[in-house]
Amino acid sequence: MTNIYADLVQRSSFPSTSIRAKYFPLQGGENLTDAALSIQPGNLIFGKNYEVYAEGGYRRIDGFERFDGRTKPSESAYYILEFNAGTTATVDTNIITGATSSATGELIVDSVVESGSYAGNDAVGYMVVALLSGTFAVGENIQVSASTVAVVKSVAVESGADTDALGETYAQAAEERARGDITIVPGSGNILGVWVYNGTVYAIRNNAGGTAAAMYKSSSTGWTLVDLGKYIKFNNGVATVTEGDTITGTISGATGVVRREIVRTGSFGSSNATGHYILTGVSGTFQIGDALQVSGSPRSDATSVVVTTALSPSGRYEFVNYNFGGSSTTNRMYGCDGVNTAFEFDGTYWVPIFTGMTTDTPTHITAHKKHLFLSFDKGSVQHSSTGTPYTWALTTGANEIGTGDEVTGFQVLPSDVLAIFNRNRTYMLYGTSNADWNLQTFSNETGAVEYTIQRLSNVIYLDDRGITDLNAVQSFGDFAAASLSKKIKPVIDSKKGTAISSVRVRSKDQYRIFFSDGSGLYGTFTGGRLSGFIRTDLGKVVKTVCSVEDSNGDEVLFFGSTDGYVYQMDKGNSFDGTAIEAMLRTSYYHYDTPTRDKRFRKIHFELTADSDVSLSFTPDYSYADPETPAPQSKTLSIVGGGGYWNINNWNLFNWTAATVSTSEENIDGIGTNMGILILSEATYEKPHIVQGVTVHYSPRRTRR
Repeated sequence: MTNIYADLVQRSSFPSTSIRAKYFPLQGGENLTDAALSIQPGNLIFGKNYEVYAEGGYRRIDGFERFDGRTKPSESAYYILEFNAGTTATVDTNIITGATSSATGELIVDSVVESGSYAGNDAVGYMVVALLSGTFAVGENIQVSASTVAVVKSVAVESGADTDALGETYAQAAEERARGDITIVPGSGNILGVWVYNGTVYAIRNNAGGTAAAMYKSSSTGWTLVDLGKYIKFNNGVATVTEGDTITGTISGATGVVRREIVRTGSFGSSNATGHYILTGVSGTFQIGDALQVSGSPRSDATSVVVTTALSPSGRYEFVNYNFGGSSTTNRMYGCDGVNTAFEFDGTYWVPIFTGMTTDTPTHITAHKKHLFLSFDKGSVQHSSTGTPYTWALTTGANEIGTGDEVTGFQVLPSDVLAIFNRNRTYMLYGTSNADWNLQTFSNETGAVEYTIQRLSNVIYLDDRGITDLNAVQSFGDFAAASLSKKIKPVIDSKKGTAISSVRVRSKDQYRIFFSDGSGLYGTFTGGRLSGFIRTDLGKVVKTVCSVEDSNGDEVLFFGSTDGYVYQMDKGNSFDGTAIEAMLRTSYYHYDTPTRDKRFRKIHFELTADSDVSLSFTPDYSYADPETPAPQSKTLSIVGGGGYWNINNWNLFNWTAATVSTSEENIDGIGTNMGILILSEATYEKPHIVQGVTVHYSPRRTRR
């Protein structure tokens, strides 16, 4: 029997319908300048708080958390401490102490009674404790304010909650309890400088009245004020003083222990050495003209009274760690701030470095070829004698180099040449010492904005054309081709004059630049080539920032803000306890037929995540044409943390999760093209990577 319906369909002019699938990786970062039809799928027309991931995709950025040396919030664990013979209820925030062990901890929830009662003096249950110090011993009394409240039943167990939900609640409470204990750097105003030296974090801030600046160091009890010590100036030096010797003023009878001997000019051999001594244990009052002796042997004459080192307020600090001596004990920290003399610090003794300049307040600093380099007003670059950062005499190898414009920074290149940047000019200093220095003009057009110069595999900085690669300037000359930020030019133009800090992140091969409104840009490089920029908004102004190695050789990032806190960057999963709001808006993609309508049916996301992730997305059709029906937002819940047996660490992956998480949702929209808005907002979720998207669609009519 003939099927008349099939025959009619076969002879009809109805268009055939087929569902197609198109996959594209998310890559390239923000692209705000290419023509709409030529932007690659997977590029962004807006991004926030994601970073281009070097291995592919977009990764939600890490968080940051306040820091003062105490337990870091993201490293604060909770413990379950079982007790019996309970006589008194313990509640959230109680500090408990082991009567025998002296172990301590802080309750983060009220204690839980599982049997017995406090009234009957036989309560049995558990306490949830954070900030644990020491080890509670089984059988010892648990005390609150020296009063016994229970007895330890078993050893405290880390992360020992009965359910995952309880464990998550306790973990978050432990994190917030540690956060609440961390304090600002004492004083007022912005953080003026932050640095890491020998594993200790140092921060400088104005005092409460804003009349002076003070330096603090991190410790297990928080910020600790650093004593900058005392010094006395001398001339007519005839013999050196050994560190630890006691000098005596023959006129005044005053004494002091010498911790550093700094010779600025002259020499002891010529009996005309000038400089100063760093002193401790001063007794009595030295006088100007005092003949200074050690055990009755003349050393020099005092040209000042003893001076207590104090810092003028409101400088902008730069630092460098450098070893002029070659031994493990001579690696020291050097710095300057534009309002005080330069200095050396070894963790104990602060040494002012006097160069002899009338206005001795250098603004930029670096160390190169065993010289300490400083910049001063009107383009003056000066360096110390070879191997002696204290000595600034021409006769011993110190020198001044004129650049003709204000210096905005230094950078030692991979080729071991020193780049000297002005605002609109760049120089290269070749050679090893004053005997063979060769200053050459590298560019008469391209210079750098202050505090934006960083060295990755290449030197990256901001100039008038945008974010620039020094190697590209050499290759292409002073033209726009040298700019790395052409695709985000509208952002760069809108931020002109507001760049205030930058940092390199070696572990991610990233250049980050920050602006005075709290926004920033993260640029990722792969194999020395730019993979893309995405905007960030940390909710804090990054006034000063550093990337250095800690005592374990690991890269750590710290920044100081306007609120007096020092924060560790790329640490934790929140913005210091607040949610990270992140966003990706992909370019509109026409699926190879720009003028043809498509019916979009399904979106399939590929992600990797170390924990469960909740995202929302909204498809957008035909350049958000108001004539198209309003799209609907959808929520994605992704199970993350998958791994491989015998490859991943035991107990650190999710048995029920795939190694690459996928999530798909049906959609229903018609348009010539489609963009996708992806939103993430979470306080405790670990970062995730959105790798790529597969879109299912059906071609429809061609628009004429």
